[in-house]
Order: sequence, then structure tokens, then C-alpha cells
Amino acid sequence: MKSKSTNNFFNFSDRKDLVAVLKPELSISFKELFEQSNQIAFLLSHKGIKKDNYIPLLIDDNLLFIKTVIALWFLGAIPVPLNTKLLDDEIKSTLDDFDFKFLVTDKKSSFNLSKNELGIIDFNKITSENDETQSFSIPIWEKEAVVIFTSGSTGRPKGVVHTFSSLINSIENSNLVLNQRENDSWLASLPFYHIGGFQIICRSLFYGCSIILPQSLQTDDLTKSIKEFNPTHLSLVSTQLEKLIQQSIKPNDSLRISLIGGGFVDDELMIEADMLGWKTFRVYGSSETASMVTAISVNEIKERPQSVGKALNNVQINIADDSEILIKSNSLLKKYLDDENETSEKLIDGFYHTGDLGFLDDDGYLFIEARRTDLIVTGGENVNPIEVEKAILKINGIKEVCVFPKPSKTWGQIVVCVIVKEDESINGIIVKENLKKIIAGYKIPKEFIFTCELPKTSLGKLEREKIRKMF
Repeated sequence: MKSKSTNNFFNFSDRKDLVAVLKPELSISFKELFEQSNQIAFLLSHKGIKKDNYIPLLIDDNLLFIKTVIALWFLGAIPVPLNTKLLDDEIKSTLDDFDFKFLVTDKKSSFNLSKNELGIIDFNKITSENDETQSFSIPIWEKEAVVIFTSGSTGRPKGVVHTFSSLINSIENSNLVLNQRENDSWLASLPFYHIGGFQIICRSLFYGCSIILPQSLQTDDLTKSIKEFNPTHLSLVSTQLEKLIQQSIKPNDSLRISLIGGGFVDDELMIEADMLGWKTFRVYGSSETASMVTAISVNEIKERPQSVGKALNNVQINIADDSEILIKSNSLLKKYLDDENETSEKLIDGFYHTGDLGFLDDDGYLFIEARRTDLIVTGGENVNPIEVEKAILKINGIKEVCVFPKPSKTWGQIVVCVIVKEDESINGIIVKENLKKIIAGYKIPKEFIFTCELPKTSLGKLEREKIRKMF
């Protein structure tokens, strides 16, 4: 039984025989990783970073990111990873919204900041190549460990605050599925500023696994790292998995499990990938739950198509009267940063109100039907945009689609779809005639828009709010 008085991410900090990070032409032991992180902590402390400071990180170099996170933990400060793909104005907006005092970065950007008191700590202008260190305390179990930003319905991002406790509980809850142990290895296949990517770091530190850092998250670079380093564990979104399969990439024999999540994952894709040796498990979770709270194997999917699986250890799932999915777990967020209203609306009587709609079957398997916030109410009828998108994608010649509501004086809202087509002969009339055969009339879009591409997140998910604003 591990003690909950200390942070177990530091258990392997003295192990020079255990590889912490692997990348082309570089291998770093746990001892070396923590020593180098200690040097960075010394530098950051001299730049004015103190205990309990929230510190935004805008770092492209994944190894430097890992070291900086550990360094901030040494200082008792809380890392706040920022999306490295954001434009300068978007970064400035986030920094202003949350009144951060520092920004730690390795990006050569010039920020037109309105707040002169913001301290930018630029790794391009300072060096960690020194031997200066000092003793730093290890954070306690309930200390805040990270803030992960996730999309907000108002456009302002929500900062999900997790403690060491919630992160580690999530890791332990999922280990009956993952079965991690010393000398295993995780491919860092997701961005570290997302909870799925950040937990790859945390799982590896906690169980003594190696973190494999690919050159980038492009398919070719992921493939090179898989072939060179033979990871035992992967975590992918469906877009990444589909590209690997399209290129006929097969995994190494060392692979024991691939987690597939981050949104809708097609049953046929899961089954095809498993047949090729990817050993896939569909998972469901969110930033607020510190990653996965359910999991399901391909064999179970064959018996229960579309299910996201059963609750993990220490996870309770309830379905409210309006079909909203409620989750209670020891891995839930502590709060939303600087947002008491959102915290009180989402955390009620120990349950996180997900905003997702779904149901549990008689055996406790969870099924997701829709995002509540995405539901379209038109003429008094509820329309699930995911259902309409699936119907449209069945039509030959259509590559991608996004369905969303548009305000209407007559209907309240009308259903609109934006389509990326592969066949130039496709038009709105053809789509409508095909849809008449497979979905009810009130679900059929009243407006059809055709475009060359749809904006997506770094994980390949449609940016629905951005698409709505564009069209």
C-alpha cells in the first residue's frame, strides 16, 4: 500500500539503472531526469517563481516540458500547459483572463502584452547547463498538481485543476486494464497540454516506465518511434489510428494495449485495428475525470456495439432522469480555475455532471448518445447532430461533415450541415434525397454548405464552435 502522505511521482528519482526518457540518439535515466529538473527548479526559483504560483507553460520541446513540470513540482508551483498551436493573440487572451504572473516558454514569439508585470521566462535566453541545485520539498498528496485547459461553452477556456491525489487515483484506477510495471514504455503520442498526453507522463513516472518521445505527432514520426523503440503502451485518437491502418502499419510484438479515445470511435475501425495486432481498447473520459473512467475490449465491443465500456475501479456512473451521465470518482477535478459558478454547476453532491447523454445497459456497460450542449432543438423536436452526421457520411462521395444549429425565428433553431465532398457532383438536393430514406424529416438539415476543409483540434476532433462561427 503506497503512502498518501507524499507524491509518488518521485519514487524512482534515484534510479540510474531505469530509463525515464527515450528519443532518437538519447536515453535519460530517472536519476538524470530529476537532477536536470532540479537544476531548472533552481533557475526558476531565482526568476521569482514561488510555491502555489500558477505557471503557464508554452513549450514545444517535449523533454524540456517534462523537466519543467517536475521542476515546478519541486518548487510547489502548479504547471498550466498551454496549447502550443495557439496564435499569440489567443495566448495573450488566456494570460489576461486568468491574471497569470509568469509565462515559461521556449517559443520565439513576440507577445504584445498589455500587462507589463507579466514575467516571461524564455528558455532561449537562459541555460540550465549548470550544477547549481538545492533541496526542494516533495508536494503532499492533496496539493494542486496541474491545470489543464478545456473548451468552454462561452468561448473562454476552462482551467481544470487536478491534485496529485486525483491524478494518481486515476492512474491506479486504470491499471487493472493497463497492467503497467517497471521497464514498460509509453509512446508520447498525444499533446502534453491535453489530459491524455499529460497522464502519459504521470503514468510513466508513477510506475517506472520509459516515455518515448517521437520527433512529432505526424504519422511517419509515430511509426518510426514504434519501430525503433517497441512501446508496450499507446494512447491514440481515432484519426491517428485510422492513418496508421491506412498506411498498413503494424505494431511491434511488445505492444500490450492501445487506448483509443478522444471522441467517437467507429466499431469497425476498432475491430480492424485489433486484427492487425494493435490490441485496442475504447475508453471514455475527460479532462475533468483525469482521463479514462471506462474501458472496453474489442471482444466486448462485438457483443455490445458502440459501448464505451464499464466503469473502472473507484468509478460510479449514474444516469440522471434527463439521461445526463453523472460520474463520481476519486479522480475528479478539484475545481475550475477562477470559476466558482462553473465548479458549483458541474460538481454536485460528489458527482461530475458531464453534459453527455447516454444510458447503462443491464450489465453496466455505458453508451454515449450525444453531447447535451450539441443537441439541436428545432420546432420542439430534439435532434442529435452526431446521428445526422453519421447518416450523411453513409452517402457515397462525402468525406467529412459537421452538423450544428442556427437560430431561426420560426423554428427556434434549424439544422445546418457543412460538408467536405470527394465527389464534385454531390449537392444539397442529392444529400437531402438520400437522407429522406434513413432519418426522420425533422432531422434533415435545412441548409447545406460545402467547403474544402473543416477546422480540427490537434487531436483531430472537429472544432464545432469555430465551424459555427465560420458559417
